[in-house]
Amino acid sequence: MKNFISDFLKWFLIINTGIMFVVWIAIFKYDEIWTDIIPQIFGASFLTSLVTTAYFSYNPKKPISVPGRILLTCVHYLCLCVIIMVLGIFFDWFDPTLKGALSVIVSVAVVYFIATVTSYILSKGEADEMTDALKKYKDE
Repeated sequence: MKNFISDFLKWFLIINTGIMFVVWIAIFKYDEIWTDIIPQIFGASFLTSLVTTAYFSYNPKKPISVPGRILLTCVHYLCLCVIIMVLGIFFDWFDPTLKGALSVIVSVAVVYFIATVTSYILSKGEADEMTDALKKYKDE
């Protein structure tokens, strides 16, 4: 449970930052932004972080094949799109049209890319630290 909570917090920060970046870009389309969007963004970050943490917490006993991993990643992405679309319609972020749906798909893809790159950088840093510690331990 402790790992789930720490992973959730990590993903919440990463995803919230990505969503804030996308919203910052979207602000240029509008003359003003309403203050109600801030708690809405936190809610969207919370829900998508729960799904993402659950996705990365799934650790089967046997390794998953590459096509299986691709399928799981697509399902994860689609779940995130559905969450954001439902919240977007509920909070009136966009019109429920094809254009609105496409904007959500692109926005989620941008946040997904930001989260993936950030996670990779953080994981690479942790792996490098562990490798250095192992080398130091081996030398001693």
